[in-house]
Amino acid sequence: MKAPNRVTVVHGFFVLFALALVARAAQVQVVEGKAWVNRGKRQHYIASAAAAPRGEILDASGNTLVESRELTRVAVALPEVRDTGLVLRALRRARVDAALVHAAIERRRRWVDLPGLYSQSDIASLSKLNGVHLTPVLQRVYAQSSGIRSIVGSLDGQGNPLDGLELALDATLRGDSGRVSLARDKSGRALDSPDAWTEQPRAGSTVVLTINNTLQEICERELAIAVDSLRADGGDIVVMNPHTGEILALASNRVGHTSFSNTALTEPFEPGSTLKPFVAASLLERGRARPSDIINTHNGRIEIDGRTSTDMHKAAQLSLSDVIRFSSNVGIVEFGQRLTPRQKYEMFRDLGFGMPLGVPLPAESPGTLREPKEWSRQTSASILMGYEIAVTPLQLVAAYSAIANGGELLEPHLVKEVRALDGKVIYRAEPRAVRRVMSGEVARTVQEMLLAVVQEGTATKADLQTFDVAGKSGTARRTSPSAGYVAGNYTASFVGLFPGKDPQYVVLVKLDNPRGKHYAGGDIAAPVTQIVLRAALAARDAALNREDLATSEKTPVGSTSKQLARDPTEHIDAASYDPADNLRPRDVAEGTKSYLVDLPAVRTAAPVAIAPRAVPDVRGLSVREAVRALHSAGFRVRLSAGSTSGTSPAAGTISPPGIIVQLNRPAQ
Repeated sequence: MKAPNRVTVVHGFFVLFALALVARAAQVQVVEGKAWVNRGKRQHYIASAAAAPRGEILDASGNTLVESRELTRVAVALPEVRDTGLVLRALRRARVDAALVHAAIERRRRWVDLPGLYSQSDIASLSKLNGVHLTPVLQRVYAQSSGIRSIVGSLDGQGNPLDGLELALDATLRGDSGRVSLARDKSGRALDSPDAWTEQPRAGSTVVLTINNTLQEICERELAIAVDSLRADGGDIVVMNPHTGEILALASNRVGHTSFSNTALTEPFEPGSTLKPFVAASLLERGRARPSDIINTHNGRIEIDGRTSTDMHKAAQLSLSDVIRFSSNVGIVEFGQRLTPRQKYEMFRDLGFGMPLGVPLPAESPGTLREPKEWSRQTSASILMGYEIAVTPLQLVAAYSAIANGGELLEPHLVKEVRALDGKVIYRAEPRAVRRVMSGEVARTVQEMLLAVVQEGTATKADLQTFDVAGKSGTARRTSPSAGYVAGNYTASFVGLFPGKDPQYVVLVKLDNPRGKHYAGGDIAAPVTQIVLRAALAARDAALNREDLATSEKTPVGSTSKQLARDPTEHIDAASYDPADNLRPRDVAEGTKSYLVDLPAVRTAAPVAIAPRAVPDVRGLSVREAVRALHSAGFRVRLSAGSTSGTSPAAGTISPPGIIVQLNRPAQ
């Protein structure tokens, strides 16, 4: 056989090479085609996750408390900068700190992140400069109120929830992240692409709270003034709608503590005499006593099982109603002996003490309520006076709401509704009764007792001129971990029902360790309640039903509802009317028909125009003095924590009266 010549060998080699190329091309394009396409996309496109805006948080009236805003972070890649002077001038015009870029150039750094976040409108001129990189960032913007901040919580630098509703409702507020694919050139710079979004981010749901922002601000302001003027260690104010369980305000203040904490839920306290109405309710419910029952009160002093109980209002004997009215320790202990330890325990347990209420806020305390087998000899008497039991302010308000609404313990709720992105309501809270703790008749009877406490008992300083207020004051000695009960250290509290006969609010005011000659709840907590109620009545929107409130006004002293007799068609001139005749016309005999009286029209002066005035300088004044000075000048006041003291608008600014002036208090 003839051996192939070299030409044939070369031709054969090229044929085999061509076949190998075709085979490899077939493998790459047919067998491995999808893999190579995906690899090319990974090299040509940048795929990254895009965070979704968190949902808004609104108050009950629709005012924004928390929202997400898109801001921009600025960075400079120095090797990409073609004209350093142009970039520096543009940064200065956009009010971006260019000094860091100078420093980075001197140190020959390749990349520098500029501090701060900027709105898109402020840095729009930087977007087309080579070497300037803009990264969108979602920032959470909160209301100035520290009380609101303690409720809604906060996020860390990476957008992760830390506390409050931001943590408890994270799954609802967070939304669904999107994915974006950006084309890039050979240098890695991003290119505009019409198909950038592969999955659009979806914003989180909107959460509407039961909190009324106006009422919240009133409570925070008055609590801060009370704590400051009484030199107290702190305090809490809680307001609830007793018919729905909606928490309308939740204010806390602790001197020397800058952390945002909800102490109205996390710090239980011994409530003292504010528990006595529930003892009376249990006695009435079980038929063990009547309001008029008289008991020996031993002139205000008794000793039982080694514990001595004394009264401020000393009497030989008192009825059950008067025991509540004058807050008799001796009387409540004597009446309480008609209940067994188990009945006392079940009474407080059924009111929700000793267990969390389920409000969607972290670290809620259940309080302290020990079973009878763990009681000491003195517990049976002590617990009736509000000792050896600890409740949170919110638990106590929820229990008093049962008295106000006819006997049902309602589940408190802080979230009113949740709305989807399109506005559709996907959750709405409804009043939910946990259990009935007393009959409607007993609840009305206890309400009458609480009315007497404010009208002529230990809490007259809570009374209003135009509306009835019912309530109960409490004064309890405070303990320390090392020394037990400390002399001169008290918790002053008052729980009020407003209006007294058809309550729309249950208000608790608690002050910790007030320093001064007055420390009783009726002397210092009750007046704060009165101020809160007066401010709420004066406010435009403070979650009050004005129509129902109009039917609850007090009858003026000396007035009469007696209808005057006369033919209803007869016209009586004002000249025949003499007020000294007790609404009786001098020339008309009494009969059985009513008549109308036309009084002469009263001329009213034209409204006086109020000129703008300067905001007063309140630096160096106490909180109470500063608020008084601003109010005297005709301005409304909103308290806010800040690094320096002062006002916004600043002192000396000419402003129209009636505007809100923000009073900054340095953080403790």
